Amino acid sequence: MEPSATNILAGRLDSLAGNSPVAAGLLRGHWVILCLGVTDQLLFVNGEAVQAECWPMAGHQGYYCAFTPSFMPEKLSRRIRRISVFAAPAEGVVKLSRGQAAAVSQIFELLLAEMGSKYPHKLDLMRTYVIQIIHFGLKNAGSAS
Repeated sequence: MEPSATNILAGRLDSLAGNSPVAAGLLRGHWVILCLGVTDQLLFVNGEAVQAECWPMAGHQGYYCAFTPSFMPEKLSRRIRRISVFAAPAEGVVKLSRGQAAAVSQIFELLLAEMGSKYPHKLDLMRTYVIQIIHFGLKNAGSAS
């Protein structure tokens, strides 16, 4: 499947309707990144390995990003499968400082702004933002993956 804007969903958690598939966590086959505003945490969920109902998003503050493996180039997609924050559930919760949480929130805002843009290379830019968020998680989880 060719990468497209349909291979990624992102938004603010507080804007989700309670009955939407995203709010209910029904995104099997997606990798999900949650940035929880109240606790300054990043949560990484591998939707290929976790039961969907284990990670509902409704009722939280912060941001979400859910993307399918086909959103990333094949080589990068294979690497993401092995990255500790997605591969090991215990490492998928990453605590951020207030400053780091603010920086990640800014990256999410850039991602959200790009989703509606007409820029011809917006998918490349969106992938870059997602990768930056993943690196925040890896760096703060103390992982060398």
